[in-house]
Amino acid sequence: MIEGSLELFEALQRSKAVGKYSSSGPDWIDVESLMRAIGSLHSGHVELRLQPNGNGLNGGVELTLSMHFDVLPGSSLPAVVEAKSAYPCPDCNDLATHVFGGLYKLDHEIGRVYGNSALWQE
Repeated sequence: MIEGSLELFEALQRSKAVGKYSSSGPDWIDVESLMRAIGSLHSGHVELRLQPNGNGLNGGVELTLSMHFDVLPGSSLPAVVEAKSAYPCPDCNDLATHVFGGLYKLDHEIGRVYGNSALWQE
């Protein structure tokens, strides 16, 4: 796990708020809290986008989580990093749990961008 992700995970584990109102896993309050934490940690904001997936009524939805960085003009840091997934999935009981897990994937993708920093730092 990337160091920043591990620190965020440990902070959330110590938090009394995560899962406070839900005994079966993360709920939408937890999702909002994690979105705000990631946005604050990485200087930007997190966007959640859902769109129909497949054909007909049984295609589920495609989930896209995006981190929009507050970058200065001329910066080589990408303006947006995304993590995509499909729901329903076999690992999640509900959509809130799926989104919460997707936020960890997004944080990992952000860490990969930072890991390639030699490509954009002078």
